Amino acid sequence: MRKARSTPAPRSRKPAPQAIAAPSYLDQLQAKLDESEALRDRTRARILSAAARALATEGYHEALVRRICDDLGLSRGAFYKYFENRTDVVAEVLTGFCDFVYRASIGIGHGKSDFERIYEVTYFYCQLYIVNKGLFAVQYNLARQKSAYSDGWHQLQDKWRGRLARYILRATGVEAAGYRDALLLAYMLTSLANDLLYRLIFEREQELLWLEGQARETAAMISIVWYRAIFCRDPVIPRQLKARIGFRGALPSVRELRQA
Repeated sequence: MRKARSTPAPRSRKPAPQAIAAPSYLDQLQAKLDESEALRDRTRARILSAAARALATEGYHEALVRRICDDLGLSRGAFYKYFENRTDVVAEVLTGFCDFVYRASIGIGHGKSDFERIYEVTYFYCQLYIVNKGLFAVQYNLARQKSAYSDGWHQLQDKWRGRLARYILRATGVEAAGYRDALLLAYMLTSLANDLLYRLIFEREQELLWLEGQARETAAMISIVWYRAIFCRDPVIPRQLKARIGFRGALPSVRELRQA
């Protein structure tokens, strides 16, 4: 008797990797507060957390020592045991925030193709802007005014540009002597992305509102421009990634631009 032929089990598809959720700096400060055991450390962490919350929700001009103390039920004398003045506590919050932004993005997109890596980092950065919108707005405005709080922001931008320039050298095989040119390109690309996100998220310019709530598509378009500038060709976007970002091919290809 002939044995019935067994039907092979269907292959299970591997689920698409999920993008890493962007963290909140306020949540990180709260976690540090929860971990603090010594009274002195805990009081200091409470002040930093309250100051960051006031900056994020009310803005710089409302982050007053009096308001922070009232929110915490803390005397001003107690406040001045830990910080000299408002400038001191705000500077520590914003410097910590800039360091948090840089460290949070380390390792994003590692091991992926060049376009996927650029996209994952850009999308993560878009999420960071949205999740930490209030603190980004304060940091942007104070940095533009060349205030006492500008150093942390400028150091963050220098780190970003340096990291991008080194990536450009590795990815394109250009010799280390080309670092100056790679850094110039990094200046251009980060300025482009920062300006677009500022106008979209903070200024909400009318012409850009169609991108509001479309972080994946915004990141995709920024990434395509970056990829073209670095590699001088259009990226090959994997089908799975196209589906995930809802890519509609809004930008003309390099060939179309040349023919225009």
